[in-house]
Amino acid sequence: SHQNANERTTPAKNESPPSPFTSHLSELTIGAHVLFATDDWFAAAENLLHSTPPTFIPDLYCTEGKVMDGWETRRRRLPGHDWCVIKLGGQGGIVQGIEIDTAHFTGNHVPEISIQSIDLSALKGTDSVSWMPGALERIVSSEEKRGIGASLDQVAAAQKACEGVVVGGEDKKWRYLLEQTELKPGYEETRMHRFYLENENKVTTHVRVNYHPDGGVARLKVWGIPSPSSPKPPLYSPAQTSHECTVVPHSCSASHFFPVLPTGCMELSSSTMGGRGVHCSDRHYGIPSNLIQHMPGRDMGDGWETARHPDRPSIWVKNEETGLLDSNLMDFCILKLGSVSKEGGVRRIVLDTRHFRGNYPESAKVEGCYIVNDAHIPDHEIEEQYKESWFTLIPRSRLGPDSLHVYDADLDQIESCEGRKVSHVKVTIYPDGGLSRVRVYGFGDDVCYSRL
Repeated sequence: SHQNANERTTPAKNESPPSPFTSHLSELTIGAHVLFATDDWFAAAENLLHSTPPTFIPDLYCTEGKVMDGWETRRRRLPGHDWCVIKLGGQGGIVQGIEIDTAHFTGNHVPEISIQSIDLSALKGTDSVSWMPGALERIVSSEEKRGIGASLDQVAAAQKACEGVVVGGEDKKWRYLLEQTELKPGYEETRMHRFYLENENKVTTHVRVNYHPDGGVARLKVWGIPSPSSPKPPLYSPAQTSHECTVVPHSCSASHFFPVLPTGCMELSSSTMGGRGVHCSDRHYGIPSNLIQHMPGRDMGDGWETARHPDRPSIWVKNEETGLLDSNLMDFCILKLGSVSKEGGVRRIVLDTRHFRGNYPESAKVEGCYIVNDAHIPDHEIEEQYKESWFTLIPRSRLGPDSLHVYDADLDQIESCEGRKVSHVKVTIYPDGGLSRVRVYGFGDDVCYSRL
């Protein structure tokens, strides 16, 4: 029966109670992924894997309904129940406990849940993911998952994959870590559900979370002893090199994709060389001088970020010829190099969107200019006074979230290098957004003129 209004208790806090467990195997930051979910209508299954406490904003709604911080499915109107499959981080491990938090799900929590386990540690690399139809696409997709649901054919294909996992000729079977169990609503007194698995001694690499039949859960934490991980390449190649640049997400380490810089090549733009941020069109959330710091950005506040452009259109349109947004709305900043590059001396430019995941620029352009002596020119006038002197180093090209974008002269990704000196660079972002760092490498003059 429905809960009586008089039985309601304290709303859950936007913080998690202390946990007796220590090693979290199902956390996004260690490589846990949702491979499949029958329904992500109100809130995506990936929310289950966040390590941060679930939050609740009473008056926040979207097209699908109330915005919830967890995995919440639609009220089921078809036979069956909702379920998802999660690959644990690393090589999985021996599960010692399961923690389920229904915080804030009070009239819409899952009434009963069961969790199954399987050991697919013999599957290496992408095979540990690709056995589930559509899993790779789900992992790499940057599209919003809320508001979607699997078709009947997709659910059938996923169920068939679960029932027919064969590794090395052995038919792998799912087993229950947690039999069908009642869950309480997400009030502060009843939100936490902890289950200790004292006799568990088998490795788990994937879990299947079964909602009986539908509803929402805020967080799922699978605790245990991680399996030893041997050094291995990334799950799927994270670096992409095109004619424009090489893009490497910060979620991986792929420095081996970059050509080695010649001896004597320096980071000309670095503040340690005397580089400085000169001027910008907007500094609402950060200043250009952050861009040339030697150390990587700490967070979004340690970069240059502009306000959302006030003149942005009600609907963005793509330019079919360029593939970019059909708009010239932009912001710019000017950086003064610590050392003038010699003729043809700019060999590499890095645009870093570290930490900028939902507010990175759609695209960017980099131009260069050579000013013999700017001591007599106010910083804010440099762009206007030398507007005819700027030349293109990197034409407008697409950027991505939380990634290094590396442009190399040796790969013909930097223009106008030969026969030109560079003392200043102008970075133009379209239409707005944030960058963490800008690094210009090359051969500089022996004297850092900006220190004179």
